[in-house]
Amino acid sequence: MKRKHIGVGLGLLLIIFWGCQASQAPREKNKQANTYIQQAQAYESQGNLVEALEQYKLAQTINPNEPVITDGIDRLEKQLNELAETHYQAGLRFRDKGKWDLAKKEFLTTLRYRPEHEKAAAMLQQRQPEGEGKFITHEIAPGESISKLALKYYGDYRKYPHIVNFNNLTDATQVRVGQRIMVPVIDGVTIEDLIRISTGSSAQPPAVKGEFTVHQIQPGESLAKVAQIYYGDYKLFPIIAKYNGITDPTSVKAGQKVKVPRLGQPPEAATTTPYRPEVPGSGAVADAPEPPVGSVETPRPELSEPVDQVAEYRETGIVLFNEKKYEEAIVEFQKVLSAAPEDADAIAYISRAYVETGKEHLAANRLNEAKTAFITALDYDDNCRDCQELLAQCRTAEANALIKEGEAYFQKNQYDKAISTLERAAALNPNDATAADLLFQTLYQKALILYNKQDYLAARTGFEKAAAIKPDCSECKQYVENCLAEYKEFHYNEGIVFFGQEALKKAIESWEKVTAVDPDYKDVQQNLKKATLLNERLERIKKSTAE
Repeated sequence: MKRKHIGVGLGLLLIIFWGCQASQAPREKNKQANTYIQQAQAYESQGNLVEALEQYKLAQTINPNEPVITDGIDRLEKQLNELAETHYQAGLRFRDKGKWDLAKKEFLTTLRYRPEHEKAAAMLQQRQPEGEGKFITHEIAPGESISKLALKYYGDYRKYPHIVNFNNLTDATQVRVGQRIMVPVIDGVTIEDLIRISTGSSAQPPAVKGEFTVHQIQPGESLAKVAQIYYGDYKLFPIIAKYNGITDPTSVKAGQKVKVPRLGQPPEAATTTPYRPEVPGSGAVADAPEPPVGSVETPRPELSEPVDQVAEYRETGIVLFNEKKYEEAIVEFQKVLSAAPEDADAIAYISRAYVETGKEHLAANRLNEAKTAFITALDYDDNCRDCQELLAQCRTAEANALIKEGEAYFQKNQYDKAISTLERAAALNPNDATAADLLFQTLYQKALILYNKQDYLAARTGFEKAAAIKPDCSECKQYVENCLAEYKEFHYNEGIVFFGQEALKKAIESWEKVTAVDPDYKDVQQNLKKATLLNERLERIKKSTAE
């Protein structure tokens, strides 16, 4: 019976033990999941969304159905997708402007936020030279850009990425006069076409008749587009340019009127887009005839003028500024101002960029760099509201640093270094009571040391400077008087001693020091006169004896 009770007791103990183990395991799991959740929330509050998402997903492996976890994952994935798309679009804009380094950064950031972003990954793999390896070499002339080369050789400035990629350029806007650029063959443009355009050895252009029509340039139109509209071949735009005396075909603007001459031998391509004659007496252009029923009208390619490089620099600078990349933004705005010194937007933004750069230096206690940045911001915008206040903060910070340095010198009894350091601090912030008090103490202590060394005039100067800081210092005034009295008495008696020793020159030097500060002191004038006469007689006797 006893054994039976023992067996029952052991069974109960085992049940309790395993029950505790079973209940402990969920608690441990929940504790670990909560740790992941807390870390995820901390990362999210700091803006580290990628790391936060990783922590939520770790928590989900432990507790898949916890609403806090699932909601956090959904929220972060949505935000990261939006950020990824934002950076991808920014990368496309930089790529389209030929700024591959900036584009690459944006595509890499896209993949950080969304690693499975196929388009961004594809963009990073597209930096291989295009075409069939065939190309011509073009030397950049004044006023030319990569977009203008694309317009010249391909008829569309928007095809300039072909040239950028083939030459592996990191910034399509940074070409220079005389630079040799390879222009590759692309789809629709043969090597023969490139050679013909480069050498100007194209076939004889169609003859121009006397008739013409007046065309007003619309927004987004170029001479190439006008040639496509009237002649069905954008490559004939030089005819319109020459007819109107236009030396730079890319310089036409919206609203400008040009004469489009009628060709005597229109090319075959022109049959797809009939010539539109001027309506007699009206100056208007007749509508093109409707195409026959069942026919297909050839679509007209959309062509535009090459991008405005100054506008590109400005836009890139603004993007970088908004991304808080202030030093890179400054570079872009400087490009704008080198071409357009009065550009108001660039001036405003570059001033603000220098202000923000200065704030970063100030926060890092790089005071010289901060002051330089704020002063430069004022140079660009003398109405900068924050600059003077920020410069005052720089001066205060610099003065505080100098006070600390000066106090350290004072504690080490290095009074000369302390004085020069504290004087600089006082000059930066004249109203700083701490700097003034410490400078007073330093001057006073040094003056006392000089007084005790009987260097009375130097001590007097020190006490006078101390009194200038604290005019109510009665001891300073007393010491100033004592210094002068002690100085006169010391050198007067010194002269008497030298005179008694027949050291006339030394006696004269001592008494001259007294007369320099007080000519009426005792009988110093009489003593000095006597010593001078005796010295002159002695010198004459020595001279006659030598002869």
